[in-house]
Amino acid sequence: MKAKTLIGAFAALAMMTGSAMAEWPEKPIQILIPWPAPNDPSTLVANAIAPVMSEDLGVPVKVVNKPGGGAVLATAELARSRPDGYTVGLISIGPMITQVIRGKTPYKNQDLQPIGLVWASPFTLAARADAPYSNLDELAEYAQDNEVRLAHWGLGAVPTLIAMKAAEVGGFEWKETAYGKLNPLLVDQGDADVITFSTPGLTDYVESGKMKLLAAMLPDRVPAYPDVPTVAEQGYGDAYAIWFGAFVPKGTDAEIVAKLSDALFSAMENPEVQTVIENVGVVPMQTGPEEARERMDRELDEFGGIMKTLGIIQ
Repeated sequence: MKAKTLIGAFAALAMMTGSAMAEWPEKPIQILIPWPAPNDPSTLVANAIAPVMSEDLGVPVKVVNKPGGGAVLATAELARSRPDGYTVGLISIGPMITQVIRGKTPYKNQDLQPIGLVWASPFTLAARADAPYSNLDELAEYAQDNEVRLAHWGLGAVPTLIAMKAAEVGGFEWKETAYGKLNPLLVDQGDADVITFSTPGLTDYVESGKMKLLAAMLPDRVPAYPDVPTVAEQGYGDAYAIWFGAFVPKGTDAEIVAKLSDALFSAMENPEVQTVIENVGVVPMQTGPEEARERMDRELDEFGGIMKTLGIIQ
């Protein structure tokens, strides 16, 4: 009797779970953004995506900004949330990978399940237009016998780590300086030779002939500059990117993850959403849940290795 009762209980639980899945979603879904709202590209794109997802899923989808702690506070809140598919976070590579490696987070990477990677910030390496190098091979050759000053956000920043990996591959060392207020003027005015910076912020300098782009820090070339090869194409590191992804807490049902992923990527194909994406300058990078997890696992190892070489971690 006890065995039959136990089997019956499991069967009832399975039926209840299946029924709950069939009815999901039943209440509003919130998308947490760990950055302040004004002029934040992720917030602008998420606000365009939310109503499209809402129409698809049949419930309100609301964007909620919760900045603080270098994006760690909202990410930690997401990790603590119930794994029911009603709380989604739009998180970048920093709080998901590099800050985790550095031990700066109260959560582990595995505490969050990727819905997918959605877009990347189009960072590039740029130099003065009259620099005696126009790509990474020429830069590496020049840097064997000459000092090259790199301006960057900080050694733990992802664009800086990509630049450091490129130097390792090229067999040279940067004379690097971190700036709290990084600005292309540092290169334009001669205070630095090369800078890691978001491509939209370099456009005026490039188009006016003051600066040139050496390499794109993306898996694919920056749409606005299709003639500039990526770091990976030039053989100076993996196809790294300053990516942004959508995540839910670990333990969220696989069917819910699949439904959210389908709704999200479908919304990104909406013409109005694509216009917003183009206007804010992010580059779509649609990577599903499994591929996203594989990429994150690989980058945990690779960026960890770069940080050890730099002495950032032991």
